[in-house]
Amino acid sequence: MTSLALPAPYTGSEVYAAAEGGWFVGAVRGDNAYSQVRWHDGQIVSSFHLAEVRDINSAGDVVGDGGSGEWWAAKPVVYRGGQYVNLPIPQGFRSAKAMHVNNAGDIIGVAYGEFSDVHPVLWAAARPGTAEVLNLDPQHLYDTYPVDVDEQGRVLLYTDVGERSGEAFVRAADGGYRQLPPLYPGGSVLLEAFHGGRIAASVVTPELTMVAIEADLDGHVVDTTTEAADSLFLDSGTTMAGVAHTFDPENYELRVWENGEPTADLAGDPDFNAAPRPAGLTDDGTLAATIKWPGTGLPRAVAYHRGC
Repeated sequence: MTSLALPAPYTGSEVYAAAEGGWFVGAVRGDNAYSQVRWHDGQIVSSFHLAEVRDINSAGDVVGDGGSGEWWAAKPVVYRGGQYVNLPIPQGFRSAKAMHVNNAGDIIGVAYGEFSDVHPVLWAAARPGTAEVLNLDPQHLYDTYPVDVDEQGRVLLYTDVGERSGEAFVRAADGGYRQLPPLYPGGSVLLEAFHGGRIAASVVTPELTMVAIEADLDGHVVDTTTEAADSLFLDSGTTMAGVAHTFDPENYELRVWENGEPTADLAGDPDFNAAPRPAGLTDDGTLAATIKWPGTGLPRAVAYHRGC
């Protein structure tokens, strides 16, 4: 484990996302001091300000909301090369924000209608200056959200509309859609991660227990944890990371699984508010997280490296 740089006068830090090549984005804070920052190879390389920071890619591009923080004033922005680049808001929508970016530069986010209805938007790297609304049935699926866009340009979507809440779709890079079957029939499923064709979700089962699952692009569950877990991240191989909830004794553990089997506990705390918060799992073997730093008890942005 290594701590990401924390210069004076800052006393605490948190990481929001990580990407291949040693990139991290987050914030540093202290008494009367606060700054959003990018780290590269553990060192701060720039500071900036957005209303909401969401993701970073292997080029160091940061995406988020450049508005006021309110949905009706959201502005999709990329912080790239020291400059803020505004993304177009789809025609007919009031506002939008960027949420995830892959290493090819494809950006996924949401656009808001006049009545706060939510629709996924793709700003494809191959079509600069365009904003494509992704919705099979915008009249009826008027609250639909993206989970992520993977490195193959596929987008995982889910609905939050009355009786149709919880429906999930994969939008292929060629524009085709496929609806997934229920991932855990009778359970309450929260889609959390999508990478390399892998889908991770936390589940409350019909028996009111909690587990985490991994599913493939056909919606078939391939792995199920034996413990409650959430805040999940995936790489493109066989690794999943997240927070495991252990109840005897009660604790929140930053845990790594391989093919659904736990392989490492990296940090833990019995206090939910001080529990470790994973922020990204990269294909070059880095897990970013915010943990409670020993000795100070303050939050600290750290990176765990495979094999270290």
